[in-house]
Amino acid sequence: MPLVEVLKFGSSVLRSPGDLHVAVDEIYRRWRSGYRVLAVVSAFEGVTDELMGNVADALGSDCPEATAAYVATGEDQTGALLLGSLRQYGLPARLVSPREIGLIAKGSVLESSPVCVDTVAVEQLWQGYPILVLPGFYGVDAEGRIALFGRGGSDLSALFLAAALDGSCRLLKDVQGVFDTDPARSAAAHRFSALSWAKAIAVAGPLIQSKALHYAHSRSLSFEVGRPNEAACTTVGHSRDEWAGEAGSLQPLRIALVGCGVVGRGVYETLKRYPKAFQIRHVVVRELERYAEVECLTTDPEAVLDPLVDVVIVCFGGTVLAYPLIVAALSAGKFVVTANKAVWPAHGMDLVSYARGPGRRLWYSAAVGGALPAIETLTGLESPVREIRAIINGTSGVVLDALASGVTCQDAILMAQKSGFAEANVARDLSGLDSADKLALMIEAAFGEVLIPEHIPRRGIDTIRANASGYKLIARARRTSQGIAASVQPEVPEPGSFLSQATGPENRLEIELESGEVIHLRGQGAGRWPTTASIMGDLHEIARFQESAP
Repeated sequence: MPLVEVLKFGSSVLRSPGDLHVAVDEIYRRWRSGYRVLAVVSAFEGVTDELMGNVADALGSDCPEATAAYVATGEDQTGALLLGSLRQYGLPARLVSPREIGLIAKGSVLESSPVCVDTVAVEQLWQGYPILVLPGFYGVDAEGRIALFGRGGSDLSALFLAAALDGSCRLLKDVQGVFDTDPARSAAAHRFSALSWAKAIAVAGPLIQSKALHYAHSRSLSFEVGRPNEAACTTVGHSRDEWAGEAGSLQPLRIALVGCGVVGRGVYETLKRYPKAFQIRHVVVRELERYAEVECLTTDPEAVLDPLVDVVIVCFGGTVLAYPLIVAALSAGKFVVTANKAVWPAHGMDLVSYARGPGRRLWYSAAVGGALPAIETLTGLESPVREIRAIINGTSGVVLDALASGVTCQDAILMAQKSGFAEANVARDLSGLDSADKLALMIEAAFGEVLIPEHIPRRGIDTIRANASGYKLIARARRTSQGIAASVQPEVPEPGSFLSQATGPENRLEIELESGEVIHLRGQGAGRWPTTASIMGDLHEIARFQESAP
């Protein structure tokens, strides 16, 4: 049974729609670590006050029921926009309402408390979508009316749901945890790494809703408080109070980005949104004139060896140029994050020492499946893998769907390219070689064996001459007594099966364990933003590693 994580995003973190990427990255971090996620959101900063003012101007205080229904729309707006952002980045998410999951409140409609939730309904929703987004701050009373949980009520909603779903909870704030005094007003403020209930009730009031804190105490539900995408936090509900160590002056990670095409440009734009965490020092491209709006441009690949660069991000394909550059950066002590899926299958034995262990410096999650956390899942399994079955080429998925609808092959390819799901040269995608590259990566992660992609038997979708309806390009690998049996070829999966339901650029992965358990994963596997999500996931991991290093 997958672990459950309830993440609460308040208005101090999601001040406006421009901050949604922060929530996307934090949610992706937990999902790719194997959690089912319930993201509870507050209204954007100032929205609740504005809605309260609108009601007061229109109705005065004559209708609490109307006030509750109107004010709750603030959380609904945030939830809808977060869902859109998660989908944009290729994450399988769904928006749910308190009514849909039977989140029942008791008390007045303006100041109530949650008393029960339909956990079976939540579990059923998770079967289809591992990420659920829930507007916080309100539930539904016995008469079916919207009932608010009071100021800061999203904290209470998140903690109540974590307890009901037997999950962990993290309240995301704009500070690294709970301090003995407001860190915004005093440079001498000290952070707690852990708090007992008694101390938490005494010092955490301004940061955590009082009702929420007392509820967690009554259930002995410990939880974390911290900033998104950071390692530092305070654990509330510990056996004793503990101070955090002195915080160092952590500097932004300094980045050299190599390649600024479809994916590279997405990474560039996302890095610019994190000025305190990441500093772009070089963007290495071939033709300067094509990137007039991009800063720090250079055509010199030696820029990756700049002593002031900490991390090199490689966003172009092939091995001839990429492999020497990656090796040079690793040899110089840099971290390397790459979406290149050809280098590892061709040179994995030379790179494996950089990609394993606590001091890992080579990260390549984005090389397989875009937003689909294939490598992270396969390397994190405790039970041996018997077989993997996957759809791991988004371009082929888009082209096959178009062919099935009667579009010509040439027009289908043009559609995929215009939508940003295909590169100018689609030969590796249609021939199945791109899938073979990715399958080789997954085989190494699942079985610890390095296969050369060109040696994997394959047929591409370019061999389909008749009706393409129902076909999927499926990559398979299975452990046998003779070794690993692998293949890539078009197949028509059984109707209604997990793989048969993939559409367009969506990637899907079935992992069958020796225990008989089957793990299902899905996520968008092509396009700028899904691959960017995976690269940023690796980059945040490096940043947390640096943050927690002594």
